[in-house]
Amino acid sequence: MKKTIIITLAILSCGLSAFAGKTPKGFAIIVDSESYSNCKADIEAYAASVSEDGWKAFISAENWTAPEQVKDSLKKWHEGRDLAGAVFVGNIPVPMIRGAQHLTSAFKMDENSPYGYGMRDTSVPSDRFYDDFDLKFDFIQKDSAQARFFYYRLSPDSPQEITCDIFTGRITPSAHYQDKYTELSKYLRKVVRVRKQDRDNKLDRIASYTGAGSFSDSMIAWKDEGITLGEQVPDAFKDVDGARFFVFYQYPYLKDTLLRVAGKKDLDLFLFHHHGTPERQWIQNQPHGETEEDTYESARLMARGLARRQVRYGKTREEAVAALLKKYPEVDSVWFTSAFDPEIEKADSLQDLKVGILLDDVHNAQINARFCIFDACYNGDFREDDYIANRYIMGDGDAVAGCGNSVNVLQDKHSSHLLGLLTQGWTVGEWHAKTAILESHIIGDPTYRFAKSGYSDNPDLRALNLEGMGPKALLEQYRLSDSYMYRLEVLKRIMHYDAPEAYTALREALDDPYEYIRRKAATYLSMRGAAEDVPALVDAYINDRNAKRVAFNIATNSGFFQDSLFLETYRQKVKEMDFIFDRPDSVKTFVSDAMFTRVGESEIKSAISFRDYFAKTLADTGNAKRGRLSTMRGLRNMPFPECADALIGITASDAEPLNVRVAAAEILGWYTHAGNRGEIIARLNSNIEKAALPNEVKDECIKTVARLKAYTK
Repeated sequence: MKKTIIITLAILSCGLSAFAGKTPKGFAIIVDSESYSNCKADIEAYAASVSEDGWKAFISAENWTAPEQVKDSLKKWHEGRDLAGAVFVGNIPVPMIRGAQHLTSAFKMDENSPYGYGMRDTSVPSDRFYDDFDLKFDFIQKDSAQARFFYYRLSPDSPQEITCDIFTGRITPSAHYQDKYTELSKYLRKVVRVRKQDRDNKLDRIASYTGAGSFSDSMIAWKDEGITLGEQVPDAFKDVDGARFFVFYQYPYLKDTLLRVAGKKDLDLFLFHHHGTPERQWIQNQPHGETEEDTYESARLMARGLARRQVRYGKTREEAVAALLKKYPEVDSVWFTSAFDPEIEKADSLQDLKVGILLDDVHNAQINARFCIFDACYNGDFREDDYIANRYIMGDGDAVAGCGNSVNVLQDKHSSHLLGLLTQGWTVGEWHAKTAILESHIIGDPTYRFAKSGYSDNPDLRALNLEGMGPKALLEQYRLSDSYMYRLEVLKRIMHYDAPEAYTALREALDDPYEYIRRKAATYLSMRGAAEDVPALVDAYINDRNAKRVAFNIATNSGFFQDSLFLETYRQKVKEMDFIFDRPDSVKTFVSDAMFTRVGESEIKSAISFRDYFAKTLADTGNAKRGRLSTMRGLRNMPFPECADALIGITASDAEPLNVRVAAAEILGWYTHAGNRGEIIARLNSNIEKAALPNEVKDECIKTVARLKAYTK
């Protein structure tokens, strides 16, 4: 019989968290028996520290053998102990989620990949299994090699959106500093110390870094962060030291600078925008240098890296060089062949270390930023024994928590969504519960919080009152507000309505001063595919060309409109214009054929051709080849309204292979902003009622209908 140890600590203080309301809420410290046995005193000290902040903290130590065991306990405590949050300490089962890629921001790996990616790599490790009680999952299997991993598929009758009932976090010692129990005890002692010293610490010292490739290196997208953070964290903008912003092009190498900034004793929050892997923060590309030779050497280094990558993927050296020379005929062949010289490979490796922050770099630094947000792929991948977000909190210094992603993440997501709640006494876990996606997680103590700011007119706090408002009220709120972040939250909420006010708000948002609002409005309006929106989108495409992300989203999605409508409208408006924010700016040159091609006509034609290519692939009835299936899945990123009819037909056609029918039903779930989503729902419901529909197809249709209904209020 398993022995469960539950220890409840008395409330030592009447302090209240924002989430807790007027009465203390329960907080569960879920720990495996072995970790508890080895670190008992420090786990209990941590629980006491949490209780001093007004929580009813208790410890549950057990040999946790399955995720259901943990989830059932959480649900029971939620009802009986008024549980608001939990932290998973040590060896706690990891739910590996499948069939729920629409709940992620960007993860779209083929779950039946023929390229050697197994269930581990094509699943999403996610604690939404634990903290969203409404989500339903069907058990698949336990991993045969890694006992912590349990695979589940999102059930057809589950809600298809995330609404967390409690907040959670993970504390996972890695044994890379010392043995894992010593490391765990050291971390918990640090948390207790920092929580005590920071009781009156307001969120007023922040830093932000934007790496190469973030926002497509658009300075127009980058510049607004100072405004949005100024709204959310106003105390940080009262003096020159309060908010520091760094961007990849400032210095040839930024690694040491960023680690020194992260080590500032008074730093409260560090926002990292960059690419990543579990073991690395990709902070910048190789610098071009000051001379022409420096620039050439940077290009040669990149070429050598490409050759080595080809070999790692299975090609011989000769095949790799031949393939690259074919792709880049203007490049000297020695650039590739020298890639395999041991001395050059060693030098390249040392050079590569300069443009990334690696695990050992963090290990050797002292990180004091209390809370770090890693807006990057895989930096929070707790499948690994060691990963970036964990290294930041487990070392020396005062870092206690991070927010990282367990798989890849979309660049266009807003990583500071509702961040202003942290200035109002909300814990990092409470904030995260309001913003969580399938892959995002708090790593470390989820109950850490900053002292409440005296600045109470916070747009993110006010935005919580938008819940339940209808489209008319939301449109009015959008028009009345002068806050970037408040208007953004209005836009996110109004997009769940298929109503005239929603589309009016989006058209007006194309002229919003906040680039991210313009970017998302352009995307949503394009995906609708309605002819009435074309003139506004064309105007935005021409007038906002310097905003690279906005222009890219509009051009890429121009194929969403029927019969080349976007292209013809574009041509007409260009002829009528006397100025464009691009080079050159003379009307005569601008309307020339050459300028058409350079400015955007080729982009628009490409998007239309792309749509036609998808349509041709869908019409290839009965083709079961993987290439067809792979192409079809591309519609998840480009859900052309014109293709919906063919996809619905595939789901109902006995002439199509079963896996193709299931894929078509799943793809339709990405039509959340399509103007014909109501029709899609009606036709899929009609198909679902047919007894002849295979269960696998019917289940996927049910999931898709639920997803689309969330955007048809």
